Amino acid sequence: MKNKNKPNSRVSILGFSDLRSLCISALLCAAAVVIAYLCKFLTLNISIRITFENMPIILCGYLFGPIPGLLCGLCADLVSTAVSQYGIGGLNPILTLGAGAVGFTAGAVSHWILKKGKESIRLLVSVFAAHIIGNIIIKSFGLWLYYRSPLPVLAIRIPQYLAFAVIEFLLLSLILRSRGIRKALGGVGN
Repeated sequence: MKNKNKPNSRVSILGFSDLRSLCISALLCAAAVVIAYLCKFLTLNISIRITFENMPIILCGYLFGPIPGLLCGLCADLVSTAVSQYGIGGLNPILTLGAGAVGFTAGAVSHWILKKGKESIRLLVSVFAAHIIGNIIIKSFGLWLYYRSPLPVLAIRIPQYLAFAVIEFLLLSLILRSRGIRKALGGVGN
């Protein structure tokens, strides 16, 4: 029997299930910004970058759903751009939308499309779908539209992000198997 005097501890906050998921999402957003900043030295040109900044965004979407994943991706890209050499004036809205799509897609796959099933399959499909939609399709279009990146250069992004997807899937699998991480999450997410 429910105690009517006890407040509901799972109050929705802007698409987040509770305050804890909001705080963990903010930490994942900050991790994405730091990874992007540290990996800026691995930028070959405007179209080709070696970075794992999408991993925390995918994790956010996977754990908390499409709306938190979307917000994490959008915020991470906005902050990353603001602290970059280009400043907020260098913002490419299509690239920002692509970053949001990475988190949204990971969340949509894990919470709507493959809601039930083996966790490793849900994670695998979430990671690959996020990279295909967010990075290979949307961000490549933004690079072509804004910077006129040649199509052969953009074609390199296909095997690049598929390789990143494999690496990030393996890393996220290890992270999610950790008892310490599961305990820190406290039952939040999946």
